[in-house]
Amino acid sequence: MASCIHFISSNLPRILLIGLYSFAIYLTPSSTAQSNDSGNSAQKDTRSLVTLQNNGYTNLVIAINERVPEDPNLITRIKQIFESTSKFLYKATNQRAYFNDIRIIIPESWSDSDTYQPIQNERYDISDVRIDLPSDNFGDLPYTNKPTPCGVPGLYIHLTPNYLTDDDIAGKFGDYDRVLVHEWGHYRWGVFDEYPLPGMSHFYAASNGDIEAVRCVLAIPGVPATEAGEACRYNNNGLPDANCRFVDDRFADGYTGSLMYKQFLPRITTFCEADPIGPYVGNVHNREAPNRQNILCDGRSIWEVLLDHVDFKDNANPPSDMEDPLPTFTLVKKYNTRLVLVLDMSGSMEGERLRQLRQAASNLILNILRDGEELGIVSFSGGSRILAYLTVVGDDTKDDLLNKLPSRADGATSIGAGVARGLEVLKSSSNGVAGGRMLVITDGDENTAPYIADILNNVKASGIRIDTIAIGTEASQELEVLAAVTGGTSYYHTNTSNTLNEAFGELTRNSQDDSTKVTVDLYSKSVDIAPAARYQDIFLVDSNIGRNTQFNFGYSLDEGVDVIVTSPSGSIIDKSSAEYSKDDRFGSLQIKLEEIAEVGEWKFEIENLASEEQLVTVTVQSQSREEGDEPIVTNARWGLDDVTPPDNQMLYVTVAKGYTPVINTQVEASVAMPSGDDVRLVLEDNGIGADITSNDGIYSTFFTEFGGIGRYSVQVNVQSDASNTYIASGSIVGIGAVVDPDFVSSKQVEDNTQTRHVSTGVFQRITNGGSFTCNSQDDCTGTKDIYPPSRITDLVADSVHIGSFTVEITFTAPGDDLTNGKATYYEIRMGTNFTQLYEDFAAGDNITELHLVEGDLATPKPSGSRELFVIKVPEIIGDFSYVFAVVAFDDGGNQSPRSNLATSTARDYRKPISYLLPVLLGVGLFVLVVLLIICIVFIACRRSKRTEEDVERPKTKTKVVTTSLPDNGNDTPKPGVNVRMQVEFMEKQAFLQPDHAV
Repeated sequence: MASCIHFISSNLPRILLIGLYSFAIYLTPSSTAQSNDSGNSAQKDTRSLVTLQNNGYTNLVIAINERVPEDPNLITRIKQIFESTSKFLYKATNQRAYFNDIRIIIPESWSDSDTYQPIQNERYDISDVRIDLPSDNFGDLPYTNKPTPCGVPGLYIHLTPNYLTDDDIAGKFGDYDRVLVHEWGHYRWGVFDEYPLPGMSHFYAASNGDIEAVRCVLAIPGVPATEAGEACRYNNNGLPDANCRFVDDRFADGYTGSLMYKQFLPRITTFCEADPIGPYVGNVHNREAPNRQNILCDGRSIWEVLLDHVDFKDNANPPSDMEDPLPTFTLVKKYNTRLVLVLDMSGSMEGERLRQLRQAASNLILNILRDGEELGIVSFSGGSRILAYLTVVGDDTKDDLLNKLPSRADGATSIGAGVARGLEVLKSSSNGVAGGRMLVITDGDENTAPYIADILNNVKASGIRIDTIAIGTEASQELEVLAAVTGGTSYYHTNTSNTLNEAFGELTRNSQDDSTKVTVDLYSKSVDIAPAARYQDIFLVDSNIGRNTQFNFGYSLDEGVDVIVTSPSGSIIDKSSAEYSKDDRFGSLQIKLEEIAEVGEWKFEIENLASEEQLVTVTVQSQSREEGDEPIVTNARWGLDDVTPPDNQMLYVTVAKGYTPVINTQVEASVAMPSGDDVRLVLEDNGIGADITSNDGIYSTFFTEFGGIGRYSVQVNVQSDASNTYIASGSIVGIGAVVDPDFVSSKQVEDNTQTRHVSTGVFQRITNGGSFTCNSQDDCTGTKDIYPPSRITDLVADSVHIGSFTVEITFTAPGDDLTNGKATYYEIRMGTNFTQLYEDFAAGDNITELHLVEGDLATPKPSGSRELFVIKVPEIIGDFSYVFAVVAFDDGGNQSPRSNLATSTARDYRKPISYLLPVLLGVGLFVLVVLLIICIVFIACRRSKRTEEDVERPKTKTKVVTTSLPDNGNDTPKPGVNVRMQVEFMEKQAFLQPDHAV
């Protein structure tokens, strides 16, 4: 008996701890409740002319929009700001880059000056920096339009005149040089922000179990606080409430990076690095932070991406020693559009192709070109000839231009001869050839000199833009080269499409700087109508458009067609109406509304007057309802001009009112393939897969369904969801600089940056995104399974649920081929070493069905669906985090790249419960457990009569726990595949609330 008493007294602390543990389990919420509490855890290379040579960027183009009022001070400010930015850029890049040559495009509407030179190859639509008025009063936020992946340049940087000329407006974003180098990082090098964006978590579980603030460089000190400056409240998972932010200590020493974080911090002077490569301190990259740079660039630091860019790759442009890295400025003045049509009149164009070409060209002259613009016409076959020198378009010249359109086709094909003659026409202009445009249309392969290759150097040196339209599958494969080397766009027209009319409209829209004057396509279709039959359809006119509305019908037979148009109120327009006109020379019928079009559903009916089936094209166009207002416009572009699978081809469609995104829109594309088949695509603006940023008005998708070598053309249809589509007023089409919360203006500055959703009502738009070419004999057929599932970029893990010891992970399901289709199965890996799992996915422990409380690895959901897995983890509490990663496999065994890494802290962050009744019941349970243990000990002692032992309990203890996880999906655990964790903890403090280290 004495030995038992001695045993109990010696081990009383241990017995009390066991009782305390039972008490804590009693106070622990159920796994379901815990889950609810922790639910808060949340390529084409630019057409830019810029090159980096000898550390200096040349041909940087800054374009001032036509809408901007004339202000000589604006030019002065541009020079001052970019001089300062050039010096700061030189320092931030370790003396490897600065702005050497900057060209500023002056609007045509501004007064002439002796300091302005004629425009050369600079163009607004391919400018690097655009200076324009803001849309919808969203404010003067500097931002970059970047829908492209990591490392791929963006489209342009957008600045407002107010931002450039008013220091109080600009000051809230930080110094000009820091802001513009931040945006240059987005635009030129394709890197992303390292601060948390709206909707993203501001804190995360670090690999040591701490709760850290999302930032690139851990050396940046600060404290968590609410936006009101109050102390943050914490959830049971250790994470602060959603309104908690990290307040940086802006004046602390010991850090210099990164400029893609909060660029306004005065200590930040460079970019973060994986390993130190320069003189800076405190800029070592933190790849654990779940910011967009880590997620979209797979954990690479900014400098790692920069060193893989053509500017610096293979030690290009090494550090230099310049005393004054300042740019020179050239001011160039824009003039009227000068366009030359270069039309193929070889024998293969005779018939329906020639008729469609004449219809589209007549529509260009009568309805698309604006008065005052200049048009020339060249035809070519075996040779070439000038049909019309540059002529100012107006009511007195349109008929003469129509009569000069070619009407016969015969002979061989010399595209080079036609382009050379087009250059001759442009040289006849008083403004010179540079800045002119050429549209080359052909259906044949080159068979007569000069060829495109023979005149390519002259084209490059001319400073013009050439757009091309290939008609049919036999058009020269060299045609796209003309567009590629001049920054133009290529289109592909089939005999049954309406691409000619769509392309003519798109090309003139791209040359229109003033978005209030843009003409939009509401409807475009090509239909075959049986003899004496009728075709009916409808389209919508929304409250955003209605001025200068016109219907264009092209028919293929001499007998023609009759058309009846019915307005929403029931008014009829037919051949007896004044708005109705027909021109049998071109096989065209037009209806121009004299008044603003009624809002609502319009109907049209086409009657085939011929005794044979005939092809009819239909195009409906309109402008903004109110003059000076911006209409909702769509614009589409392919990511790549030439594709060799497994290149990732992406389609981007922007839907916006000016620069303001239109969100929750239904966007579908129809891709015409060389095989003659069409493929339907659905584009999303959800920030997943090909889409980089959700709700920015840029809808994206991958294209993987190839059907042969040759050209692929796309028509995009956009339609609103009447109850759910909004103009996101206060948002931008792009990535903006972060605002300094501590900035105090010297005057009252209105803040219009808060997002407001304004319903669009019902609308529809249509656009043509041009064409690309697939060039591989083996891989363009679509018969090989080349593409793996897309990389998962939104993997999230919540904290360990203490009690059930489970972790919930969620992500968006990829497809079979990138985001198309459905994956076949998932592989999930888990570890406790972030760096190890980042560098070697296979080094993690394989999660099998035995460890899943919820979820099925072998049954992925359709692409775009939300996946949820609940994983059982070892019953361990400690100062560490579990790290998870996922890959997906398709039915051909192709494996996706590893997902982003998600962490789950294993610390117990629960707060003690202070309610009286639970405490009393818990105390009772505690006493009961202690008494029960004492009884068991006495009984055991009396039965065993063992010699008493003296056991001292240490103040701390180390517990080594080894738990087996099955290897590679096998049901039976195997030796050597273990999670081995050593957890050291303090007794009596296991369930106290810890400090929240940040």
